[in-house]
Amino acid sequence: LIGAAGLKDLAKAHVLVVGQGGVGSYATEFLVRAGIGKITIIDGDDIDPTNRNRQLPALSSTHYKFKVAVMEARLRDINPNLEITAIQRFLECHECLPMLE
Repeated sequence: LIGAAGLKDLAKAHVLVVGQGGVGSYATEFLVRAGIGKITIIDGDDIDPTNRNRQLPALSSTHYKFKVAVMEARLRDINPNLEITAIQRFLECHECLPMLE
């Protein structure tokens, strides 16, 4: 759909995804499967059993594990060459702009 040039652009791109819950975890996986070369994920939460009906990293085997740790392993399984930074903490509003610069 995006051609060889588009795939090269994706491979050079760096994406930041804040939150690995019901929306962020799916967005993250789709980006990696699309060919993003570098990704940073941020989430300070762990996986609660009540997350299983709506969150990608939530499985019976992942209860109480940190979402970023579970997603990092999953993403490395999808693309072993992926450059990934997994930050296990909640992001504060005043930190947002400096992270994008």
